[in-house]
Amino acid sequence: MKMPLKITVAYDNHPPLAPALTASWGFACVVEGFEKTILFDTGTSGPILMKNLAALGFDPARIDTVVVSHGDWDHLGGLWTFLDANPDVEVYLPGSLSRHLMDEVRAHGARLFPVGTAPATVCPGVVLSGEMDGPRKEQALLLQTETKRMVVTGCAHPGIIAIAQRLAAIPPELPMLVMGGFHLKDSPSTEVEQIVQTLETLGTRWVAPTHCSGERAEALFAKRFGKRCLSLCPGSTITEEDLEG
Repeated sequence: MKMPLKITVAYDNHPPLAPALTASWGFACVVEGFEKTILFDTGTSGPILMKNLAALGFDPARIDTVVVSHGDWDHLGGLWTFLDANPDVEVYLPGSLSRHLMDEVRAHGARLFPVGTAPATVCPGVVLSGEMDGPRKEQALLLQTETKRMVVTGCAHPGIIAIAQRLAAIPPELPMLVMGGFHLKDSPSTEVEQIVQTLETLGTRWVAPTHCSGERAEALFAKRFGKRCLSLCPGSTITEEDLEG
């Protein structure tokens, strides 16, 4: 890695850390520390995404790769504004998205990589799950360091357990963080409690539920994981130093 791993939340619907940041329904985060700087998802609003990136000190020209988890607008909506600012990027889209949408990405000048159902490598240490079936087809991101691995989800429509199972199976076997939208906002407590327990059996040591995870689920994860449950909002960061205990 060219620098220590750092994940910065650039877009989320929880109250932000600083007044200069705006909360809005959706999700986006920036991953630094690998050969490529990656923007994972783009939120709903392009102007809000760009405002938050600027407030966090990110120049769009510094971002090499954009990964979109799925085609819902709260994860895809900011893409076009971002590409207006920096078309010289790779864009990894789920392969089932429309040809028209993919043609628009190419028309902006970006290098398009449709992702099929098999895992795909973005660069050393960064792997995509491949497109997974669910109410919405979706892909997730796996970040691997020498001592830890981190799963980043957009909405987890295929199920957070299914996503974690697929990415936990990619060697090496290391303690795992699972973060992002878990899509549990309408799930009953009994279902969430079972998910919490199953994630632990898959090697999940830390969690950071946000976006569409829901207050009930966030509270249940915090109850079970304690200090190993990290709160996220616009401006939050996660480094390997945060993943201790």
